[in-house]
Amino acid sequence: MSAWQREGDDLIWEGIHAFYNYESEKSVRVLSTARDQYPDHPVVHFTWAVAEWLKAQAYDGVEESYASLEQSLNEVIPVYEDLVHQFPKEPLYQLYLAASKGLKARVHLGKKEWLGVVFEGIKGYRSVASVYRQYPELWDAYFPLGMLNYYVGISSPIVRFLAGLFGLEADKEIGLSQIQLSAEKGEFSWIEANFTLIFIYLWIDDDYESSLPLTFRFRELFPASIYNQHLYTESLIRVGRLDEAEENLDLTFQMVEDLPPISKRGWIPTLKYQRALLEFHRKEYNNSLVWVTESINEFHTELDTPLGFGYVLRGNIYDIKDQRKLAVTDYRAALDLANYTSAMRHAKKYLQKPFQEPGF
Repeated sequence: MSAWQREGDDLIWEGIHAFYNYESEKSVRVLSTARDQYPDHPVVHFTWAVAEWLKAQAYDGVEESYASLEQSLNEVIPVYEDLVHQFPKEPLYQLYLAASKGLKARVHLGKKEWLGVVFEGIKGYRSVASVYRQYPELWDAYFPLGMLNYYVGISSPIVRFLAGLFGLEADKEIGLSQIQLSAEKGEFSWIEANFTLIFIYLWIDDDYESSLPLTFRFRELFPASIYNQHLYTESLIRVGRLDEAEENLDLTFQMVEDLPPISKRGWIPTLKYQRALLEFHRKEYNNSLVWVTESINEFHTELDTPLGFGYVLRGNIYDIKDQRKLAVTDYRAALDLANYTSAMRHAKKYLQKPFQEPGF
């Protein structure tokens, strides 16, 4: 039976849509009900664990969310192990058991424990790869395979070497094509696979023309998500549609006021960075400097992608103002983050040669 035809799909998708729409409490409530009513559904336990984690991020903070995720995974992994034992020919149970084990790598990613990411990821990778070999048209399996192959493919040589010993292809392009397949054809993974593509296009590959239609699509699909609005604003700025970007950014600043205090404190510096980026593209460098400095000083989120780009942006402004020593300090601060985004590449470039204002 296709996963699309399983009893309980409607309720589970209600829970999935809720957490993508920033309704974390509703998501946990709905998925908890789904777990009670449809305990044999292959996706429900994994999605519940993710929903609990996102709720903890919103209301309790980053460190508490790690503990929540580990606790939830310790609860659902034995459930999947039992389901695999009962139904050994059902590939989705095997897949989501592997995905649950692989999700432990997410804690290491947040803490920048790169080898931990690889080793925990490998545990899940081997199981997912086994499922993939038996069921090559199980498109959901392509997403975790692609994620790890892409991640390892952009990592340091030592990480690639160690991963290769365990059979990973460690190839960025292979990983990207696997994620794209899951985004196009996956039954349950297609949303997260598309969000991963957006992240890659926006902040690793600088492929803004590819990011724009995807960010527009998901902004329309989940309009209550501040994250989706943020992605769309970033894409608009990067392609030069500045008036539309400003309108969307104003909307996002309004939306942040309704978030829980911890989430609000985390989001405000990111939105200030986007305001700085918008002012920079308008060549309002003094305004941009004020906004980006506030963003850097107030930054308080788990993943530091905007912080790295903020340092590079402020370094560019200092270069324009012929304040090279301050620019160099910021480029080095960006590199110290070592977060694998294109901000690292830009920081290295501008350390070697000062940024020049466009048109000069």
